[in-house]
Amino acid sequence: MNKLTFSNLFFALILFANLGFAQEYKFNYQRNLEGITDGWHSIEIPVDAYSKLNSDFSDVRILGILANGDTVEAPYIIQVQSDSYDNKVIDFNLINEVKKSGSYYYTFELPNEQMVNSVSLSFNRSNFNWLVTLEGSQNQQEWFTILKKNRIVGIENNNTSYQYTTLEFKNVSYKYLRLKIPSSKNPRFNKATIEEKILTKGVYTSPMIESFKVVEHNERNETEVLLSLQKMEPISFIKLQIVDSMDYYRPVSVEYAIDSIKNNKGWQYLYRSLFTSTLSSLNKKGYNFPNQVLKHLRITIKNYDNEPLTFSKAKIHGNPHKLIARFTKPATYYLVYGNKRAYVPNYDITRFEDNIPKKNKQLIVGDEVFIEEEVKAEKEALFKDDIWLWAIMIFAVFILGWFSLKMLKN
Repeated sequence: MNKLTFSNLFFALILFANLGFAQEYKFNYQRNLEGITDGWHSIEIPVDAYSKLNSDFSDVRILGILANGDTVEAPYIIQVQSDSYDNKVIDFNLINEVKKSGSYYYTFELPNEQMVNSVSLSFNRSNFNWLVTLEGSQNQQEWFTILKKNRIVGIENNNTSYQYTTLEFKNVSYKYLRLKIPSSKNPRFNKATIEEKILTKGVYTSPMIESFKVVEHNERNETEVLLSLQKMEPISFIKLQIVDSMDYYRPVSVEYAIDSIKNNKGWQYLYRSLFTSTLSSLNKKGYNFPNQVLKHLRITIKNYDNEPLTFSKAKIHGNPHKLIARFTKPATYYLVYGNKRAYVPNYDITRFEDNIPKKNKQLIVGDEVFIEEEVKAEKEALFKDDIWLWAIMIFAVFILGWFSLKMLKN
């Protein structure tokens, strides 16, 4: 047996083993899809399905059974039905910067008939606390109040680094904007960003909260808020209701449970960080973050040397996920899921999202059915046990190495 024969044998074994890795479409659950009339349709993922999906949605498939019994797969993309912003930055000129009667004034000239609703400020100072006023005018003679005594603050110390310097208001259209900062010291104004933020509202759900518990850890000056939902659902917003009326700013970290174990103390959760921020009396709007499917939240507030805050409840909402799918063949289609070993599908349409219609008829998703028999795609695995596959690979490498050494000796 020559070297070429050994090489051919080796690569044949490699190919044989790789064919065995062809993934079998084996799922635990299916739902019938009804109402397919066009090429493109949307499918909203049912709330009850989230707890059975992989965290990356890698096990979601849309499979169809053709009239001849063959299986076809419909490609899809996943969309989160969240808010979207189209931020238009407005060009302007800083035409005036003066100090008068204990206040600093900054006048901005904008293009005519330009709508604005946001001004973000930057200063060459780390620590400040000012109650600013924003006014608008068409001629610099008559001024109209847009915001009055709106607090902006910057805090920089060993424990925290925090700034809140964005002014948000309803749409206005003025030729001139004037910012007033009451301050005994020069604010050292750096720059401003003036924008028109155009909001396209998303779709929201309000998951039911099953439990809300506050735990004080005085030994480490921390407060924990433990929150559990009735069902595992997508969450993208949280707001804590605080009873106290005093000013505060404290570091906050938010985590969600990714696993759990049960011991003699009950269920213990393993958490992963969701986001960190600052809990501040200046920003009572709550926190927006990327949609995350979860059931248990742990919110940790660092109190330092301050009295713990009093929390009464929490407000949360999320954005449902939907699939935009393309159907090209008449078949009986199912939404199937529940496969821990599934990979994320690779569809061509993910590279051409701009060509997908914006509006698509939503399909009716049927009740969940547990799959006792396997739903298989056209490609079937030659081997079901990975141990055999790896054994073949190792054996092939061993044989090739042994014969190579033998030839070298000869």
